[in-house]
Amino acid sequence: MDHSIIVAIVLVLAAFVALEIGFSSALAEIMAGIALGFFFVDIHNLGWIDFLGNLGLLGLMFLAGFEVDINRLRGTWKASVSIGVASLLAPMAGVFVTCYFGLGLGFKASGLIAIGLSTTSLALVYHALKERGALGNDFGQVVLGAATVVDVLSMVLLALLLGNTGWGTAIFLLVILPTIFGLPRIGQWIFRRYAGSIVEFELRFLMVVLISMGFMAEHVGGIHPAVIAFAIGLVMAEVVEEHSEVEEKLRAIVFSLLAPVFFLSAGMQINLSLVTREVFVQLLLLGSLAIGLKFAGTAIAAQRLLGHSAVYMGLLFNYRLAFGIATATVGLESKVITPTQYSMILLVIVASAILPALFLRVAPNELDGPNPAARS
Repeated sequence: MDHSIIVAIVLVLAAFVALEIGFSSALAEIMAGIALGFFFVDIHNLGWIDFLGNLGLLGLMFLAGFEVDINRLRGTWKASVSIGVASLLAPMAGVFVTCYFGLGLGFKASGLIAIGLSTTSLALVYHALKERGALGNDFGQVVLGAATVVDVLSMVLLALLLGNTGWGTAIFLLVILPTIFGLPRIGQWIFRRYAGSIVEFELRFLMVVLISMGFMAEHVGGIHPAVIAFAIGLVMAEVVEEHSEVEEKLRAIVFSLLAPVFFLSAGMQINLSLVTREVFVQLLLLGSLAIGLKFAGTAIAAQRLLGHSAVYMGLLFNYRLAFGIATATVGLESKVITPTQYSMILLVIVASAILPALFLRVAPNELDGPNPAARS
């Protein structure tokens, strides 16, 4: 049977199983991807999976930016920044010290592994909040804001570690920032002029903007495209909100096709044959450190600043995926880490995306607790 047909069938089955057992569809697709990569070794060579998966990441980040209410976030930014910084630095310090002094790895390799295992997946956090209906309240805004802080700081630290910044980044930012802030005016004109068009010009416009700016961000500015996609969603939120039919169509495209392919491809990148006994021990050590310290840093900060939801946020921020995978990929391409270390990072990332989901099923639901902005 053709591999493309197998992938299509697995995508449908993963969604079906997730709905029937009440499990996160994103994690079901990741686990299905691991199985595909293990049993069909050549399946990751399908070019359309990489393309749609990358587009799915951009779509998820755009929608995540769209969900952030700037006016509401102004009242919660202190909590978001404080929780985000604590959530990043606690596991990063522990993992770096263990890799550098305990495992004898180099400075760059230790730093890259520490960054990769300390990220929080904005896509999965957004997905989890959406499933629980928490995106519209203050708590959801604090969580999205804090997750954004974690990932933006992660990408800044990665750029500093690998020296990816330079004149290209400066020129890119000088050009891209005015362009991003000018997009709402352009979008407003396009949405008014071509509303209801059978060719769906509004959606084409959004897709072209996401792909082109994402490409420029990565290849010219040294910035991960997901960060730019989130920023575009942030500034375009008001325009898209005024045209609900465009928003509904975009969500349908992202959540029915693009996002599932992205999550599936993430699982397919793992090479289980590289996991020896020694690697497995290191995986358990680093994974336990990363998950435990991430939970502690996030939960302590959340309890002090919000007064509630500490356990929930500690578990939720242990979701790792997009930026962690991006960090590992950049490290492998730059020859900072080995293929074995790459697979180890990805296994920890996937495990830390699955374990929180299992614990969150029995964790107390504190989403209706007091206003999280109250103490910020």
